Amino acid sequence: MSTVYDVLRINCLIVAALLATGLLQSSAIAAPSAAVQKIAIFPFDIRDIEIEGDPFAKPKDEDLRRMKLVATELKTLMEKDGKFAVVSLEPLAKEVEAASPFNKCDACEVPIAKQAGADLAVTGYVDKLSDALISLQLFAREAESGKLVKAMSAEIRGNTDELWLHGIRWLWRNRFNVEATK
Repeated sequence: MSTVYDVLRINCLIVAALLATGLLQSSAIAAPSAAVQKIAIFPFDIRDIEIEGDPFAKPKDEDLRRMKLVATELKTLMEKDGKFAVVSLEPLAKEVEAASPFNKCDACEVPIAKQAGADLAVTGYVDKLSDALISLQLFAREAESGKLVKAMSAEIRGNTDELWLHGIRWLWRNRFNVEATK
């Protein structure tokens, strides 16, 4: 009849044997193999050609809601991936508000991302030419240097939640989360 100590001793011998043969690395026990990159995702900006030139016009509520929807989806995809951790920008809300729109501020998001403890600052831009032709763009800059490290866009052929989500998921899967090949 085996005791708890016998089971523990056998488990220790198995781990020791796996370490000795190289089938298990001690670093795998101590810590994850890759460091998690901290990401600051800023509110997305929009240019709607239908209201361009009208100083009093505001983007449609549906478009503003969809920009938040795709930003939230991007955060969810990053967090599920395990290689990224999204940092909160809530403590810096005043700075974020003062700096926006980010597509016109020449990397002003970088010091905010750095202050938030992020490694990368990610901004998004929606260029809406019509309800049938929308361009969704993402940009990522290093928080330390401000260097642009990723720029990508996807065309969305329609103006529905499902299509906007399809666009951000496509960018994530095929552009953002893919290592560059040389």
